[in-house]
Amino acid sequence: MRKSTRFLAALLLCSQVLACQAQGQPTPISSPGGLSTLAAPSDSELSSLRQGQLPEAQTRFAFKVFQDLFTQAPQANHFMSPLSLSIALSMLYNGASGETQQEMAQAMQLQGMNLAELNQGNLVLRKRLANPGAGVEILIANALWGQQGITFQPDFLRDNLSFYNAQLTALDFAQPAAVKTINQWASDNTKGKIPKVVEQIDPLTILILMNAIYFKGDWSEPFKESETRVRDFHKADGSQQQHPMMSRHDKLRYLRNVEGKFQAVALPYGKSEQSEMLLILPDQGASLGELVSRLNEPEFKGWLGQMRARDGHLVLPRFKLKTEMPLNATLKRLGMNRAFSEADAELNRLVATSALKPFVSSVKQDAFVEVNEKGTEAAAVTTITVGATSVQIPQEPFEMILDRPFLYAIYDKSTESILFMGVLNEPM
Repeated sequence: MRKSTRFLAALLLCSQVLACQAQGQPTPISSPGGLSTLAAPSDSELSSLRQGQLPEAQTRFAFKVFQDLFTQAPQANHFMSPLSLSIALSMLYNGASGETQQEMAQAMQLQGMNLAELNQGNLVLRKRLANPGAGVEILIANALWGQQGITFQPDFLRDNLSFYNAQLTALDFAQPAAVKTINQWASDNTKGKIPKVVEQIDPLTILILMNAIYFKGDWSEPFKESETRVRDFHKADGSQQQHPMMSRHDKLRYLRNVEGKFQAVALPYGKSEQSEMLLILPDQGASLGELVSRLNEPEFKGWLGQMRARDGHLVLPRFKLKTEMPLNATLKRLGMNRAFSEADAELNRLVATSALKPFVSSVKQDAFVEVNEKGTEAAAVTTITVGATSVQIPQEPFEMILDRPFLYAIYDKSTESILFMGVLNEPM
């Protein structure tokens, strides 16, 4: 393998979906209501997941979102969990209807899937990821935070609890304690890697949907710290910086794609090697942007299938970073528009009253990753905030006949200053 340090590190935790192989010991999945344990999926459940459309849909969605984010800032560091975003949106999807749900399905690449298939697929996927094998820890948690006094649709609450283990917790969003409670949940479910996701809560907020995913994996064969050296890293703007670079000689799954002008290597985690980090390095002079723009689900699966074990030398930066990504604009560019509209959002399956009209006010994700000689630690929290406006209920036309003494005033609306005031007892 060439020693160039220009690389695209694709931390595709969703490769767990594509691997879907061995099973290990259950890992606790936490929620506001406490801890629960997911047993490993049955063979029939795994078979159904593999043969279903959800894994491919989530991979397509991952590339669509990542391509949009990269296009907006091609020289910035990017790191996110498309799986966390997909699960959070799936929870919201249970409260959508009509054209709003259709747009969400389009953006999430769910064409041809019904709601039952989406929910069941996500449940089996959670079971699969909760059993990653020795040397790897994956935690997935979901939560619903509702404004006190708001009644939510029973079906929405039931399905989110049954399929996503997302329990509703009522909070008074006007109180500072609500922010503290939500941030503590994020911290607890990411092992402290993402301690704050909310600064303040908008007064119109009635519901906050959250997904947290935490990953910690030891390399199947760790890098030797004694081999780490400070080397030049060639940045996207053409400049160089000195940075600690890990090094190892090993037999690894590798692909040299001449047509695509890149090479790729897979670094496995744990004893079972069910999870991998895929590293993709464009050739010297090749465009990273063009490579990102070509990412698609069939080609990606083809690359994984073409990789073969090969002796080589790998040099990889040791790095650690945090990201915070507002995702409203990205989702709108993918076709999810009505959900964000106060006037047009069809989220009537969320609340049990027609007096409130819910809409999505924000979708964002906070993420963390650290890669070192021992392995990788990563976390992400996706936060979807739902606001609501009051529905103007049609009323009977009023009738007011001023045929008796009345009070009147002339005032300035902006300052509410009364300029003139009077009583008319006898018209003149």
